Amino acid sequence: MRERTGPGDAPPVGRPARVGGLVRPLLSLLAAAACTAAVVGLVQVAVGTASGQRLDQLILSGAGEHEGPLAQYAELAVETVSVPVVAVMLALAVLLVLLRRRPGLLLPLGSLVLGANLSTQVIKHVLVTREALGPGIDITPNSFPSGHTTLAASAMVALVLASGRARAVLAPLGAAWTVAAGLGTLVVGWHRPSDVVGAIAVVAAWTFFILALDGLSVRRRRARAASRPGHGRRRRGSAPSGHAPPARRGAAEACAAALLSLIGIAGLGYGLFGLLSLPLPLVLHDTAQQLSAFAATAALIAGGTAGWMALTLLLRAPISHRARRADRVP
Repeated sequence: MRERTGPGDAPPVGRPARVGGLVRPLLSLLAAAACTAAVVGLVQVAVGTASGQRLDQLILSGAGEHEGPLAQYAELAVETVSVPVVAVMLALAVLLVLLRRRPGLLLPLGSLVLGANLSTQVIKHVLVTREALGPGIDITPNSFPSGHTTLAASAMVALVLASGRARAVLAPLGAAWTVAAGLGTLVVGWHRPSDVVGAIAVVAAWTFFILALDGLSVRRRRARAASRPGHGRRRRGSAPSGHAPPARRGAAEACAAALLSLIGIAGLGYGLFGLLSLPLPLVLHDTAQQLSAFAATAALIAGGTAGWMALTLLLRAPISHRARRADRVP
């Protein structure tokens, strides 16, 4: 009779251990491609067509006319996006990585921040130029995409990914700060709405690309460990070293991802419905249309940012259970 193996037993001799972990990297690559396509689409529509520029102008005018708490908080938030503040955030991310003894995260997180900001500058100064394609279109001094929003979003997501269990709290707070900073660039007239959306899409694309590479790296390490069953000494009752340990994801992080997902769905739904409900043709000097368009765009940006952060929590490679130091045999 063939002996059956339990979930904690080593795989039978001659049979390779099953190594999973391919779904998350593939989904991450798909999400990165979708974000890249969104950037290209924004350039073609919001920057390259007269109708897209008119909608952009209507929303920008609404941001300038808005006098509620949203505009006030957004204006305060954008003032915090400075080199000293971002430097402190990145230094804290490095410190957390070192305290968690995960120095391997330094390279991917550094690549995320550097890649996103360099991409924004190349798109802004080399690939995309903005020209007024119709009457009543104001040209903002900073072109597509927003450098301030890119800096805030990239520093925020690097801190979240470096923070370990604290990411369940930092992810919603960081998403709210990024949204407020992005809207602040509209309130003070530095950028147009498409610039902010494009910046978040750029950072999201880099985030998912880095998560895909990290997921593939984790899968490769598991495969290497599974190919050497019984390697090394272990205590009685501990899992064999060749068996891939179960992954873990904290309940708090799962709740944060669920909350962000709900906010994302609600924000995207409300924002899209609000923009599609605007009467045509757009009347650029109509204050009611301006405020409605800005409210819908604020919801759209909030929903998109929340959805990006929820996917970041869900698609990152979970940390595997590790043996306690007292259980290891030198």
